[in-house]
This record gives sequence, C-alpha cells and structure tokens, in this order.
Amino acid sequence: MRVADDLIDINRPMSRFRPRELEFDLAQDLPDEPEHEEELIEGLIGRQAMSVLYGDSNCGKTFLAIDLAAAVCRGGLWMGRNVDAGLVIYLASEAPRSVRERLKAYHRRHKCKVANLVIVKSPINLFESEADTTAVISFIRKMETIHGVKCELVIGDTLARLSAGANENSGEDMGVVVKHIDRIRQEAGVHFLLIHHSGKDAAKGMRGWSGLRAATDTEIEVTSDEATGARVAQITKQRDMGGKGDRIGFRLATVDMGVGRWGAARTSCVVVPMEAPVKRARGKRPSEIAGAIVEFLTARNSGCLKGAAVKHFEGRYSRQSVYREISKMIEGGLLIEVAGVITMPGTPGPNL
Repeated sequence: MRVADDLIDINRPMSRFRPRELEFDLAQDLPDEPEHEEELIEGLIGRQAMSVLYGDSNCGKTFLAIDLAAAVCRGGLWMGRNVDAGLVIYLASEAPRSVRERLKAYHRRHKCKVANLVIVKSPINLFESEADTTAVISFIRKMETIHGVKCELVIGDTLARLSAGANENSGEDMGVVVKHIDRIRQEAGVHFLLIHHSGKDAAKGMRGWSGLRAATDTEIEVTSDEATGARVAQITKQRDMGGKGDRIGFRLATVDMGVGRWGAARTSCVVVPMEAPVKRARGKRPSEIAGAIVEFLTARNSGCLKGAAVKHFEGRYSRQSVYREISKMIEGGLLIEVAGVITMPGTPGPNL
C-alpha cells in the first residue's frame, strides 16, 4: 500500500487545506497467492468487511450472532469453520439486558466465561450525526488498549435501532448509515456485522432499501421451522469469498437460568449445531436490480417511460443490465409495458 504524497504539482497554487492523501496499490506488486488471511471466519466473513445477518422475528438470529461473537472471542472452530480470535464489540442498542442474559446462558451451557467480548449498553445512532461514529471508533481503540487484543468484529443489533430517525426505504438516509459503518470498518480495521429483519415478503429478502444489499459483502439469511425447531443460516450473498448457498443448520437448546424474583423458573437458549434440513422450494427472490426497479416505481406510484427508468439508475447499474431486467420482469408478469411505458400491475396510469 502506498500513499500519494509525492505527486502534488508544486507549481499549482496550494489550497487552504492540504489535500487528503489517498492510499493505493500497484497491480504489478500484488502477490500471486490468494489472501487467505483476509478471512475472519473461514468461508463466511472477511476482515474489514460488512455483513448483514437477517431474518424474521424469533428466528434465532440474535442467538446465532451471540454464538458467533463468542466463537471469535475464543478462536478455534465455529460450525466446523476455522476462526481467528479477537476482541468483539457488541452494540446492543436494541436490548442490552437480553444480550447479557443470553451470554450468561452461553457461559452456563459451555461452562466457561467468554473473555474479550464487550457489550455496549448505550444507544448508538449512526444516522443522526458523526458523533456516535466517532465515539464507537474511540471506544474500540480504548478497549483494545485495556484488553491488549485487536478488535476484529463489531456487531450492530439492530439496524433499525442503529439508524433511529432514518427511513429504511430511503437510499439517501440509509446511504448515510452505510457511510458511517464504512468509516468504522476502515478506521478501526474491523468487520461490521449488522443484525436486520426480513421484509413483509420473506422471499424478497431483507427489509428496506435495496442498495443495502449492494453495499454488503456477506448476506446471511436465518430461517426457522417452528414445527421441528430446525433453523438455518444460509449465505445468500458472498462478494469475494466462496460459499454462497452454504447452509448452516442449528437449533436452540433451553438453558435453566434459575428462579426469578416471583418464584417463576427463568430460562434462556443457546445455539446447538445440527444438520441443515433440505431446502424447501419457494418463490425465487428477485434480483438486486429488479428490487430497485420495484422500489423506484412504488415510490412514483405510477408508470414511466422505460428509458426514464433506465436513466434513473445511471451510475448505479449499466443501461444494458437495467433494460435486460425490465424485459425479464415484463416476461414474468411483474411489469406491464404499453407504448414504451412500464407500470407495475395494479398501479395508476403513467405520470409522464
């Protein structure tokens, strides 16, 4: 990695502020060997990347995130995958007390105390301003100094709580949140895992702005079968590593946590590995571009010229890709085209 600090034209008038120095690599200097050291958990998540773990309420995603966090703190293996050990910061903005109880259950079940896992109880807002982003980076560095261990993983629980006041369907709002997560990843050198929810139609993936998926390096969907208790974490997107489509099976085992204040038995759960059940057939999830087109037309609440829709996505997707996806959607009945105007079935007439 090099810094472009010697490429400034001395004859050019200097601005009031020194230009930001940009880091770069030369292609000719890249090693031939694959960069395996960039994996934090083998075939699952990489260092300094961003992932989203999502699913319906009560599917077990938070239990799985806690189990994963403990595995990174302890090192060794997780679900048969190699893990590099490191400090973990858990931003428990949604329910810190619940996270504490679930970790106590982990301790009781595994007869251990997980070191190097820090639970942040204070609410964090990565939308409102830069203040909490700066606070998280400073906190990571402080904890690294105290524990003498490099922080490798930050878990944000949940996206909704970390972006209070933002519209989850707005690219403008969620773009701010992603920018702040990127700053944490880059300045602190950590992987940032977001816990998120499915949309109303689970087949369409996670809730909210379609661009969030584009910004994500690893996407993991958690589903559950309440009849059998079987749960699956499936890798539904993997930007740079193999493993897309891998299914990790688990169940939740009840742990007796003693008696509460009023004499009632208290319990919690921990993750127990199991063979992933055979995947059930369900409606095919629309592509990222198709989701963005639906999002665009829904926001308009009317049709528009096909060319205008394509122009809307300039700089985000290639023209050919958008035209191709529109054609597929028309063939599949997801869009209606009349005289060059595309609309979603059941929406008002075109507003040109």
